[in-house]
Amino acid sequence: MSEKPVLKSHRRPGIETTVVTARAVKFGDGSYPVIAGPVAVENQEQILSAAKVVADAGGSVLRAGTFIAGSSPYGYRGLGTDALWMLQHAGRETRLPVSTEVLEPDHVELAAELVDILEIGPDNMQNFVLLRSVGATDRPVIIHRAPAATIDEWLLAAEYVLDAGNEAVILCEGGSRGFDPRTSETIDITAIPTVQRLSHLPVIVDPASAAGHPELVRPLALAARSVGADGLVVPFHPDPSTALVGNGSQLDPACFERLMDALGIPSLRDEIDRIDRQVIRLLGRRLQSSVDIARIKAERDLEMRSPDREAELIAEIRDDAAAVGMDPDYAQELMEVVLSHSRAAQRRAVGREEEPDVE
Repeated sequence: MSEKPVLKSHRRPGIETTVVTARAVKFGDGSYPVIAGPVAVENQEQILSAAKVVADAGGSVLRAGTFIAGSSPYGYRGLGTDALWMLQHAGRETRLPVSTEVLEPDHVELAAELVDILEIGPDNMQNFVLLRSVGATDRPVIIHRAPAATIDEWLLAAEYVLDAGNEAVILCEGGSRGFDPRTSETIDITAIPTVQRLSHLPVIVDPASAAGHPELVRPLALAARSVGADGLVVPFHPDPSTALVGNGSQLDPACFERLMDALGIPSLRDEIDRIDRQVIRLLGRRLQSSVDIARIKAERDLEMRSPDREAELIAEIRDDAAAVGMDPDYAQELMEVVLSHSRAAQRRAVGREEEPDVE
């Protein structure tokens, strides 16, 4: 009798939650990133407008459909490849990572070149060929739970991606099919802590299908965060009344901004802005002090650089970074940039700009 394989999606000793990164956005690190955007890219103006609202309101990732699947073959099918290019452009303009659903293995290669996150929709959760295709990429993959799928089936879907070599997997709870017409699907709040107990993969929530009305997204989003979800998916359209697909489920700008206010994200962004300004002021003071030191050294005919002092400083910075949970390599990289600019300013101040920046 063969032993059961150890599932890669299951929690293992020494691993808490895998942190999945899409550019600067992290899922699973205790934050609550918001992925937002229209159900479909309709044109360049629409997706740019949506992107700007998402960015201004504090959203973390711009999301939109490019290849569209629907229950009717006569509905809007999306702009396909053109939509991918438009989505990428909108993300670059607003400095947001972008995400889209892929429907077929043939879509995966190009999508992985143009977007930051690939999504597997609920209807494709057990499309094993497609799962292996996204597993062969280096892009984070969001796997949306199918409406009738068990938690074990959901985790096994993730297993296909992990087994193909891609460890950047995010699970998305989107609701189980119910019978009440006012709530087409029901968010399984208990699934979030249950999956987090079983698995090391981050779990996010898409409450739109279950809400039945855009205003109901807010309490569901807050409920998901309260039980420890690792992020949120929100369908948002700059003018839902004109949407070509997804009418009735997409938030308008005012509703989206109320949601972000309720989550407290704008206040967090304000705090980041305040910290950034403080960092700049401190760097300015540091730069001035380094220039003052250079002038003193020039008067005394001393060497401008002190390699031993710089090495000691880098070592201290790495220790400080580790103590506050920052990657020491990241801190060192930042410090080396600061030192490089300080040396250049020192040379300018004492008229030695021609000297090479070497040890």
